[in-house]
Amino acid sequence: MLTATGCLTRMQRLRQALAENKLDAAIISDPLEVYYFTGMLLPRVPHLLAAFLWVDAQTSWLIAPMGQGQAGVDELMTYEWSHNFTTNADWVRRINTLLAARLSGTSVHIGRIGWQAEMLARLLGNTVDAAVHPDEWIAIDDLIADMESRKDPDEIDLIRRSVQINEAAYKAVQQAIKPGVTELDVLLTGQQAAHHEAGEIVVHMGDYTSATAGGWARNRPIEAGELYVVDAWTYARGYWADMSRTFIVGDEITPLQQSIFDTMKHVHDIIPSILIPGADGIEVWKQIDALIRQHPSFAESGIPHHGGHNIGLRAHEMPDLNPDRGGTLEVGNVVCVEPGGYTPAAHIGVRLENMYLLTENGTVSLSVYPMSLR
Repeated sequence: MLTATGCLTRMQRLRQALAENKLDAAIISDPLEVYYFTGMLLPRVPHLLAAFLWVDAQTSWLIAPMGQGQAGVDELMTYEWSHNFTTNADWVRRINTLLAARLSGTSVHIGRIGWQAEMLARLLGNTVDAAVHPDEWIAIDDLIADMESRKDPDEIDLIRRSVQINEAAYKAVQQAIKPGVTELDVLLTGQQAAHHEAGEIVVHMGDYTSATAGGWARNRPIEAGELYVVDAWTYARGYWADMSRTFIVGDEITPLQQSIFDTMKHVHDIIPSILIPGADGIEVWKQIDALIRQHPSFAESGIPHHGGHNIGLRAHEMPDLNPDRGGTLEVGNVVCVEPGGYTPAAHIGVRLENMYLLTENGTVSLSVYPMSLR
């Protein structure tokens, strides 16, 4: 879990950002950011529970579901999210009742208030508006996303753990891939291994289709000679891992398949020299695309998708590696790099994805699982 020290540091960073942007307070209503700033991780199953966090220069208080543990705030209020094991259907209204009571009689005028435009329920916004009469509502989604793009040590520890769980799934999957086995069975093998490695229920999904560039696992037997792209994602304790490996189904590897694989693997040999702080994601994508075009099969097409993306609380974060959208890479980014190329002549193709941490001393691969077609 995120540490109390890490959450306190992020809360201080948020307050500094509020001061710099002349904001008197902020409302954090996305459960992911509630976790980021307070350390309270709300369960995603069966539903992602709702919460409301208020932060100003002097205080912080949180309205959250009952029984979710401690939170790094000055005041915690809880609502009943289920009754006698039946899930309640009115979480926002229950939060609103507590919110109205907490703001009742508030005499402090709020000039400018920050809010998450992607997440705040209108009912809650109306209650805040009626109680404190802010002069201006300022969306702070981009401000928070910028903070989250640079990972703190406790976040990196959780990402590393998700990678370990993902690698355990790959180890099991690699043994399961045999002609005649269904894609669904391969996926289930990976999920079982992920749960066992984690010692708890985690989310493990991704592209699990053979002889295609990607997609959900199907009830389809895989066939000898196909290239099986397994782009596996694991979500554990609030943070994502995203990796990709490609395996041959059966024993026979054609020269074309091997040469495509070697090309994608070579990209990762180059990555530490181009995925560096200060680089722009667009330029990194262009360099990956140029390397892939050196293979005759992809001289015209290059890489047909993004070259990667930042990762953390969300599977896809900014900056990313795209031909028309990037962003400046910084120390603390964790970037997934995923070169790929596909052609029916090779029974589709190869995608290899590793996760890299950008540090002041160089780029470090967080995913060490071997890259091998067999």
